[in-house]
Amino acid sequence: MVYKVIVRDLAKEDTQAAYDHYEDERQGLGEEFLEELLKKFDDLTSKPHNYGYIDDQAIILNVKIDRFPYVIVFEIIEDNVVVYSVHGTSRHPKRRLRKI
Repeated sequence: MVYKVIVRDLAKEDTQAAYDHYEDERQGLGEEFLEELLKKFDDLTSKPHNYGYIDDQAIILNVKIDRFPYVIVFEIIEDNVVVYSVHGTSRHPKRRLRKI
């Protein structure tokens, strides 16, 4: 089964903030971040069930982005992967669920 990745607006805002942060650190680093993020989105289209649950009801999952201290917080709804946030792991863990 191929899943469709749907990125919520607040997750897009998270992504833009992370991109801007990395571009401020070094030109091109934000692009590298986006490449890693898109690789994970691609993984989620084929195997979203391979990642761990982060809530007591076993509904919300997350996956770490390679090379960067961020996780993608998502839910599987039928044949869709709904991305709620792109969360910096240096922030408080409970903030991952702030937008759900």
